[in-house]
Amino acid sequence: MRTAIGLMGEHGYEGTSMRDIAGAAGVSVAALYYHFPSKLDLLREFLLEAHDVVLGRVERRVDEAGPTARAKLDAAVDALIWSNIHDAWARQAALVAWREHGRLALPDQKLVAKKRLQLVEIVQGVLEAGVDDGEFATAEPREVARAILVLCVSVADPFVEPQPPMARVIELNQRLAAALADTQAGAVK
Repeated sequence: MRTAIGLMGEHGYEGTSMRDIAGAAGVSVAALYYHFPSKLDLLREFLLEAHDVVLGRVERRVDEAGPTARAKLDAAVDALIWSNIHDAWARQAALVAWREHGRLALPDQKLVAKKRLQLVEIVQGVLEAGVDDGEFATAEPREVARAILVLCVSVADPFVEPQPPMARVIELNQRLAAALADTQAGAVK
């Protein structure tokens, strides 16, 4: 699966064949088809597993964070960004996850969407707790949570210019997320 997603990240879903995957993985095409009846089955399996891994990581990091909402928000942002860019393969996997999920059959798309919604709900819960405690001012925690999730995923986008160190990317996005969390309704015109 790792080989397949790496190839899809580099060449796209359409540009990657089962034969390419088998060759790069050092297995026979028949063995690959035994485990994954189609390239779409492989993609589905990856998307569901990848979202479960990220969801578990974000939940753990938020639970382990300090008592403040800001500490929990920072932990969520850190976990999301780390999940997407901690190495070259993670970047490719993040691109495949966000670019190719629309290829799945509708029931499988809904399963992926449900997992993404769970990520939004974790961040939304942090924001709501922060509003209740007076740390954040947003009147729209769900929309801010969605914006933060998109912000954290967008770091995997392959820009032409060199990327700063991951710690700097995380710190910058933590500040941006906190600014979003503290934006009062009607502040943006």
